[in-house]
Amino acid sequence: MCYNAYMDGSPISSQKDIEGFFLSLLSDLEEDDLRELAEAAEVRFLPPGTVICREGDEGDAVYAIVEGELEILQQLDDENERHLHYTGPGEFVGEMAILKQGARSATVRTSQPTTIIEIGRESFMKVLKRSPTLGFRLLVRLTDRLRDSDQQAIAELRRANEELTCALKQLARIDKTKTDFIQVSAHELRTPVASLLGYAQMLSDNSNVQENPQLQVLTEGIVTGTKRLHRVFNSILDVSRVMTDGLEIRRSPVSMAVIFDGVAVELGPALEERGLTLEQEGLGSLPIYSGDPDLLYKAFYQLVNNGIKYTPNGGRIKASGQVIESPDLGQCIEIVIEDTGIGIAPEDLDLIFAKFYRTGEVALHSSSTTKFKGGGPGLGLTIAQGTVLAHGGLIWAESPGYDEETCPGSRFVVQLPLNQPAMEASADSSPEGAR
Repeated sequence: MCYNAYMDGSPISSQKDIEGFFLSLLSDLEEDDLRELAEAAEVRFLPPGTVICREGDEGDAVYAIVEGELEILQQLDDENERHLHYTGPGEFVGEMAILKQGARSATVRTSQPTTIIEIGRESFMKVLKRSPTLGFRLLVRLTDRLRDSDQQAIAELRRANEELTCALKQLARIDKTKTDFIQVSAHELRTPVASLLGYAQMLSDNSNVQENPQLQVLTEGIVTGTKRLHRVFNSILDVSRVMTDGLEIRRSPVSMAVIFDGVAVELGPALEERGLTLEQEGLGSLPIYSGDPDLLYKAFYQLVNNGIKYTPNGGRIKASGQVIESPDLGQCIEIVIEDTGIGIAPEDLDLIFAKFYRTGEVALHSSSTTKFKGGGPGLGLTIAQGTVLAHGGLIWAESPGYDEETCPGSRFVVQLPLNQPAMEASADSSPEGAR
């Protein structure tokens, strides 16, 4: 038998050479055990890029490296490979799969011309079972390998954490720049739009316009469109405050019944046009709450409007209230807005409160945000959540799922703690929060 293998510059050309190689690695091994390992061994010369064993394959052999280098790799979910480490002459690979009688935990590939000695599982285990010396040697090698792997993993984790920290800081700076730009732009644009709205309303009240049906239709269109644009700018400013923790609360006595009466009046034309009903239950018996009436109005307006948007014509939206004892908030007011709409998919229940997020396919352009699945900037639920959290409350959504055929509906639960400080004055007296 002739082997194209080398050790210390001399070819391994006989069983004695193999025994000598194993003796250099396992000096305390009994002579009979050395001979048996050598008899079971097969010397292989492998070119670069040869895969010796693959991750997940059955462990059927142990490999000792005579010369060259092996790369140990791990398979990733995206079918790419992750380099673990290199190993060289005098090292064993593949013994872990033999010992645990399981699958390979990594892929082994030659990175340069390499000579290995391969020993089958049965022969290796036979010697291992009667040789404590071989078992001890392997245990020491495995311990050293685990220590090296741990140190490498810790170093990689530290490096990844540093890179992630830098990336997060950069994203935070970019997000703040974007938020500042949106806030300034919305503020600057809202001012001329407010002036335009005022002039349009004055024009619609002019007697000459009222006497001319054609001019009356045109001015009503201008007023309606300008009001909608004004609401969009207000929503953007509200969301920018939520994003920067700048949503100040100006507390005063609030009647939830009055809040929802106002919402019902403002959304009345949309409800009537769509054949929807808005029911109220238990709101009149709720205690007076110490909160910001403007912000609470906006929050519940957005929740009811959301129900209108995602409920088909002829459906129902219901707002109910009660006082409960919450394990998280203590005694609190709980208001539930539920609808008979298309529902929310389980994976969307938390995401719907993110800014600009919209569930399902909605219109990119719509004449009204109260149309079924109508368009909009996707800011309403973000404003509602920010308002509730600023009041120290909780808000979440519940739904059996999303289905436009069966319309399982959805529920938005708002809990506002009653043990709030009695009416605080906010440092922010800006009129931008007014609806």
